[in-house]
Amino acid sequence: MSPTARNHPNSRLCLGGGLMVSAMPLPPDRQPSSMSHPALRTESLLKLTGPIFFQQLTQTVVLLVDFYFFSHISDEVAGTIGQLLPVIWLGTFVIPVFAGTGVSVASQYMGAKMHHKVIPAYMMNLVFTAGMGFAFGAALWCFSADIGRWMGLPPELNAIAATYLGTINFYFLPMGVLVAYNAVLSSRGMTHWLMYSAFLVTILNLILASLFVLGFHWAVRGIVTASIISVTTAMLLSVWLVHGRLRVRFYVRHALRDMLGVLRPMLRLGIPNALEPFSYSVQQIILSKLIIGLGLVAMVANNYAARAQMFQITFSVALALGGQILLAHLTGARRFDDVNRLYWKAICWGALVAGCYAALLWFFSDQVLGIFTDDPAVKMLGRTLLGIAAFYEPARSVNIIGGFGLKTVGDARFPVVIAMIFIWGILPVVWAVNHYWSLTLVGFWLFFAADEIIRAGINLWRWRTGRWKSMGITTGAEVVAPSSEVLQPEY
Repeated sequence: MSPTARNHPNSRLCLGGGLMVSAMPLPPDRQPSSMSHPALRTESLLKLTGPIFFQQLTQTVVLLVDFYFFSHISDEVAGTIGQLLPVIWLGTFVIPVFAGTGVSVASQYMGAKMHHKVIPAYMMNLVFTAGMGFAFGAALWCFSADIGRWMGLPPELNAIAATYLGTINFYFLPMGVLVAYNAVLSSRGMTHWLMYSAFLVTILNLILASLFVLGFHWAVRGIVTASIISVTTAMLLSVWLVHGRLRVRFYVRHALRDMLGVLRPMLRLGIPNALEPFSYSVQQIILSKLIIGLGLVAMVANNYAARAQMFQITFSVALALGGQILLAHLTGARRFDDVNRLYWKAICWGALVAGCYAALLWFFSDQVLGIFTDDPAVKMLGRTLLGIAAFYEPARSVNIIGGFGLKTVGDARFPVVIAMIFIWGILPVVWAVNHYWSLTLVGFWLFFAADEIIRAGINLWRWRTGRWKSMGITTGAEVVAPSSEVLQPEY
């Protein structure tokens, strides 16, 4: 559509967000919608991040509750499933991160007042994430009996792995739909609705897991079934919020044409965004295979220590996601000074909270690990691991927030290239050291620490170069002059 038509005094909004001259009749499936000019609810990082943090926190609580029930069954069950988590991360990390592309693309279009591209971005995001969820679940179902064996689990532990993977595969299709609809809510700044939904689902998961494990004695299948029912409930709730409360309307006529119009920027940001967590998950699968060779105590200590760190990671992820929404809007509006101030504010808060929490976790390590196990060998090894974590968690926070920030403003290639170099470069080093000097679990964690600290310095240097200012998806497009005005719609 030409700039003349878009600025015509008698033009009006179509359902997809585009503008049409009133002399041209609108098709029924593209009638005006009250949400055709979507607005960001607030520009406060705290107001956006707070609900996201509580939403992420409830998901962390669900994971910890699940591991509590797994450890209630036995340390063998908890250790086995813990070593399988990198396989699950291929879905639970990659698909939501790709859905974050929808947040970034839609938010930049909204910030640049290119509203006709917002709804197609939502629909394309849904196609991608639902398709990825279905494909990944089908792959788990087909290979559920083999994955544990490929990772080196003995037959008795592989039986646990087959049961777990053969049930959890049903989780990923509803999760793929859920993250696409949550991306719609996030791009509009409606993160408080995500928080309410997460609270409801957490309570439901806790009730069902308790019922299925303690009441029906369904063991591993009971815990996983509770998670599947919970994520399906969350999916249905988010669908209702988007279409029922926000009144966002998807359409069929000309949908393919409009979706193809946003395909290029989504792939440009989405593939690099998803490639890093994909590579990280593959790396962790390989490292899990090496850790399995260290024995059951190392497996269990590694997983309990990693689960205990989830809270500070949750805070960093929440800051990154809240910052992603604001950074995308501000970048689309070309308010680069505000983008820079917001970035450093998020980095400082993330590193400070991560460092303080990790130090407290190390100090109270006996009490924290005692929630999961009474084994003194597991506790002693876990305490050492948490001590190492206290020194590198601030750097991990910088990488989470800084990496999200660079990708959101359009500089997606650099953090991915750096991450790929370190993710794949560290594997042959670890393998060689382990092969010739029999690396212990503490040695593995020291390599993790070095990786996070070096990458944090590189990511901060890249931001300071300012090259990201010319890399937004709306650069070179017709953009409305920057404005600090924030619309406050009533919902």
